[in-house]
Amino acid sequence: MKLRNMMAPIGVLPVFVLVLAIAPLSAQSVDTPEAGSAEAIRAATTAERYLPDSVASVPESDSVPSPADVLGHIAGAPDVLSTTAEVHGYFRRLAEASPRVSLEVLGKSEGGREMVLVAISSEGQLANLDAIKGQSRRLADPRRTSEVEMGSLVAETPAVYYLLGGLHSRETGSPEMLMELAYRLAVSERPEIQRMRQRLVVLITPVVEPDGRDRVVEWYRRHLAGRTKADGSALEWRDIQEIASPPYWGRYIFHDNNRDGMQRTQALTRAVQGVFFDYRPQVMHDLHESLPLLYISTGHGPYSPAVDPVTINEWTQMAHHEASTLQAQGLPGVWVWGFWDGWWPGYLVSVAHNHNAVGRFYETFGNVHPGTFERDLSEVRFLGEKVTEVEWYRPWPPAEKVTWSMRNNTNFMQAGVLAGLDYAALHADQLQENLWRKASRAIENGRDEAPHGWVFDREQRDPGRLASLVELLLEHRIEVHRLVDSVTLGEEEVAADSYVVRFDQPARNGALNFLSRQEFPKDEPNPPYDDVAWTWPLLHGVSGRLIDDPALLKAPMAAVAAPLPRAGGVQGSDFGTGLFLLADRGQTSLLRARLYLADYQVDAAEEAFSDGGVDYPVGSWLIQAPRALVEQVAAELGLEVRPALAVPSVRRHVVDLPRVGVVHTWVRTQDAGWARYSLDRQGLQYELVSPDDLRRGGLRSRFDVLLFPPAVSSLRRMIHGIDRRWSPLAYTQTTEFPSHGLPNSSPDITGGMGFAGLLELQRFVEDGGVLAAFGNGTVLPVEGGLVPRVGRARQAVRTPGSELAARVVRPDHPLTYGYQERTSVFRGNGLLFEVDEREEARIVLQFGDALEEEEKPSLAAEEVVEEEILDDELLVEEEILVGENELEVEELPVPEEVAEPEVEDRPLVLSGFVDHPDRVAGKPAIADLPVGQGRVVLYAFNPLHRHLNPSDFRFLFNLILHWNDLPD
Repeated sequence: MKLRNMMAPIGVLPVFVLVLAIAPLSAQSVDTPEAGSAEAIRAATTAERYLPDSVASVPESDSVPSPADVLGHIAGAPDVLSTTAEVHGYFRRLAEASPRVSLEVLGKSEGGREMVLVAISSEGQLANLDAIKGQSRRLADPRRTSEVEMGSLVAETPAVYYLLGGLHSRETGSPEMLMELAYRLAVSERPEIQRMRQRLVVLITPVVEPDGRDRVVEWYRRHLAGRTKADGSALEWRDIQEIASPPYWGRYIFHDNNRDGMQRTQALTRAVQGVFFDYRPQVMHDLHESLPLLYISTGHGPYSPAVDPVTINEWTQMAHHEASTLQAQGLPGVWVWGFWDGWWPGYLVSVAHNHNAVGRFYETFGNVHPGTFERDLSEVRFLGEKVTEVEWYRPWPPAEKVTWSMRNNTNFMQAGVLAGLDYAALHADQLQENLWRKASRAIENGRDEAPHGWVFDREQRDPGRLASLVELLLEHRIEVHRLVDSVTLGEEEVAADSYVVRFDQPARNGALNFLSRQEFPKDEPNPPYDDVAWTWPLLHGVSGRLIDDPALLKAPMAAVAAPLPRAGGVQGSDFGTGLFLLADRGQTSLLRARLYLADYQVDAAEEAFSDGGVDYPVGSWLIQAPRALVEQVAAELGLEVRPALAVPSVRRHVVDLPRVGVVHTWVRTQDAGWARYSLDRQGLQYELVSPDDLRRGGLRSRFDVLLFPPAVSSLRRMIHGIDRRWSPLAYTQTTEFPSHGLPNSSPDITGGMGFAGLLELQRFVEDGGVLAAFGNGTVLPVEGGLVPRVGRARQAVRTPGSELAARVVRPDHPLTYGYQERTSVFRGNGLLFEVDEREEARIVLQFGDALEEEEKPSLAAEEVVEEEILDDELLVEEEILVGENELEVEELPVPEEVAEPEVEDRPLVLSGFVDHPDRVAGKPAIADLPVGQGRVVLYAFNPLHRHLNPSDFRFLFNLILHWNDLPD
């Protein structure tokens, strides 16, 4: 009988198995070291204390090539980075030579590069992979598998462990390490490795972001390799951090490729989640780099409600096993707490949390650069504590100064992963059984505890957004049903054909989390790691409600599948006038509709009217176009259009589209990338405008509207950009560096727009252009002096990614067309501004419901207290390690208890958290400010935040549709 079949749950494991579970990996080996590997690894490791026994050499194989055989060097060799093609090429050679390794192509990135999946296991299990996938999927759904059947499946099915590398492209070590790890798993005959092959299927995607990998590798070869100071001495680590990465990774997204887990906008997200849903791994493990020397995620709390308590304990068990294993091998600086809070459910591995599996990650110390550097850790702090001091979660801290190499990084990361795989192999049965039990508990909780489900109202202001939201739920493998008949729940009747998300399903925790209101604890002493709210109905502008009545689960209903039909078209008989009316009720698709109708006249009504017994709100359209085209557009976009006999007698203006530019800095392109993605989804043509373009001037001859999404929060960095001491720093496409120069290029990305660029922006506006800045992009026009009667709010406030109540102050203003008076917006940290009392009429939208009645003092008469401006990614990995004396993350005080202002029982915070809601309520959310012949429009939130908040899109799309018809 196999040992795995003898294993019982952890509480009753035999003593000898418990000893195995906590003992370090054996230094005894039946492997013959590959000639020269031990010497090469030792030479590339900067100190013996950074060289664990488990990876001190590479095993020899007569038939399977090692990384050194193919690449000509060990993994983690100094001053070497491998391209995506080189990494994938090695894995192909490995799969061709070993029956224990297979490789499949998952798809292609936006840049056309392959994403691959490597599977490693025993030869017999690898040949039976399809059956194993089916068995794993059965374990994930207790409705298909009884407890008895679960026991049989666990006994005969290996656990699945999925490793991800190269997601964040400037974290360069994991693709190199994974090549050596895969080779070791395939050829080693050490007992623990054999056990891994017998009890696990190890999946590896070595380069999750292949476009970014190639850009970073080419950037290193182009600008960093061999670079020295002016005096000829070697660069120090802190010298190169400002230029350590190219301005782009993927086509759209930089670091936020790890914030796409809910939206699924990027090819890499869909590919990785596709693997998860196909294989249903019990563990997903994402390999990152930033923290000294190895942080193993457990999360300091608060935890997302989507995370089952068993998973939280699995995090802890695995992390402490790996930490103790590495410490037993002599490795200092390994710790398990104090970096990440476990609240946000949108990371790449969050798909595991949301579906009862274990999602985890490492932060290994990385230099970005593959060189060797002395690093000063003496002032590095997390949650207020120095990383060089002893804590319960870090009993053996690193020294204050370390000399760190790429191979050190490889050693720590690989030794940790081997310890994690060893734990998974020893506890494969438990991990599989826990998956089944968590799913079973989710079903029981949905059946036995309120709420029992979510119902979407059948009547929606924008039926297209409801269809998109339901489709997104289905993509997340969250089951959605449609009521066959109406059902009475208490005193409420739910109409037939309403969509229902039942909570008696395995994905109950994720569904409940996505659809519910978030309440980040007000007394949490540590700052949140990311956004603290994501309530999908609010973010998508879709109405519905939680249902506490268990009778919902007994109502007749049928499962739905994507894609959902869009119910639209021309309603009523054609009068032959070629005139059609479209009521603007906030449909996001109106921008796309205008693009489809670009060759025909469309007018927008500047006041409400009625026609043929139908009421049309302000902003409704009068379309003059052929019926066949209108029918096609309405059907595709789910719009209801009605023929008209004559043009209604109503004030109106032509909806004509502008020439649009999207401005970015070379310091940070990410939010401009999200904006480009959202605009591309609409089909809008625009140009990408770099600091070089701003300096050249002539903007008004090329553009009508310039959009400036969030960028770095400092006016100095916005204007001056990357230090000119690095000039020239080219980002241009060449034969040698083909990944560069996309999506736009520059012969030198240093220097920023400069004051010359700021002056050209002022000229653009004064000559009749419209500049729209959103999020902390408003720092540029506000602090740069483009809008002199606007300044920072007088008091600091933190609004970490929350949905806030908002009120339309000017319902006749085109920027608010389609919105009801009481609405909401998603706001993250960034500039909160105030306008002089002489400009109050320019406020279009405000935060909160209450209109302030008291007189506001003039900005010119009172000193403005600066608000703390924080990037949305305050704590993201690569932004922490920007300099050895800039590593500390400020520990914020416990937020004060402040009563939230309410109007008609609606608080300011609809989902999430704001530390001082009284400082936000009543402040401008959108202001439309005339400057010369043009306009500056300020958004105190980001209407295109990570493509996560479709309900806010129209606030920006309205500007594009009505840019030259903004009222005086």
